[in-house]
Amino acid sequence: MDTACIMRAVKAGIDPQLLVSQVRNTAAWLWEDERAKAVTGVLDRVEEAEKDRTGLGYFRLMLASHFATVATFVPTDVDARIRHHVWAAMETPEEIAAAIDVVDEVARWDTRWVSARTVDVDGWPMSGHDGEWFSVRAGALGRAAVLGFQDLADRLVVDIDRELDRESGAFEEALRGGAPGKRVLAIATILAHNLGDLSRVVEQWPQRPEVERIRRKYTRLGHPEAEDKRFLRAAHLNKAIMALENHRFLPLRKPRALRTSRSLLLPIGPWFDAWGETVARELEDERDRAEVVTALLELHLSSPDQQGCLRALAGIHRATKGGLGTYAHELPARIRKEATRGRVREALDVAPAVFEARIEHRYKTEREVR
Repeated sequence: MDTACIMRAVKAGIDPQLLVSQVRNTAAWLWEDERAKAVTGVLDRVEEAEKDRTGLGYFRLMLASHFATVATFVPTDVDARIRHHVWAAMETPEEIAAAIDVVDEVARWDTRWVSARTVDVDGWPMSGHDGEWFSVRAGALGRAAVLGFQDLADRLVVDIDRELDRESGAFEEALRGGAPGKRVLAIATILAHNLGDLSRVVEQWPQRPEVERIRRKYTRLGHPEAEDKRFLRAAHLNKAIMALENHRFLPLRKPRALRTSRSLLLPIGPWFDAWGETVARELEDERDRAEVVTALLELHLSSPDQQGCLRALAGIHRATKGGLGTYAHELPARIRKEATRGRVREALDVAPAVFEARIEHRYKTEREVR
């Protein structure tokens, strides 16, 4: 493959060795999982990417790093390159087709290896990773359309439409089939995230007549003005109940102990009781647990209406002999009192089953909103 064009896009990119070190910093446990050899195999062949900084070897490394970390506490920052820069540098259909093949390869990996934010749909996970592949393919689609490579554009549209059909079908089946609210809401929030990933890239395509028809097809999905109305109910449920519970949890990037185990990955919010209990059981050092408590209290103070951080604190409280008070001497003075008063105190007294029943009631109420 002629790599001169790709070179212009990636020459200022992150050094391959540094990229792999960042993956190890946040997901070293991945190398202990025999199932994930396809991923770690790419990361272990970093020398190949260094020799091929201008071509597919480096692109594959970026995709593998993104796959491995996007659902962890500290994702690698390659989004702009895999969504925009690499594609913008390509000039021939052969270049684009070869890069799409790499995307297809990585998209076939099982996201359950690297994410706790998945829902099984007919034996295969649906997750936010699917939105990442939406965004990468959208970058390729925009470039193919601008250059007039119709066969490649058609191939990408088929891939994107197939995944949209799968996700919308999973939501409708859960909604119409009477699935528990927890499942319906989890699917809704994944779907809303994925539609957002797709729309954001499509909206950034150049203002060219060659892309306008496709842009309209994929723009603002989940909003009333979208051409495709299938996603309105999922978008409503996400906005009404789930959006606040699944923002970036930036304070949780600080406790390094959370990066030590696959079992400590954060699930879909707001159901964090079991996760909090896992934190209390698996982190043996009291200072590590106290650092997580501190981060959760900071989350609560920054977003008082968010329930997930309170449920995580309740889980830690239940699984700790002596409760949250045990960590008081390790907490910063400015937030020490927050652990035992106000909404935190109230949350500690609410059993997980009671909390889940409240969410189920909210779901049933919002489900009827048209």
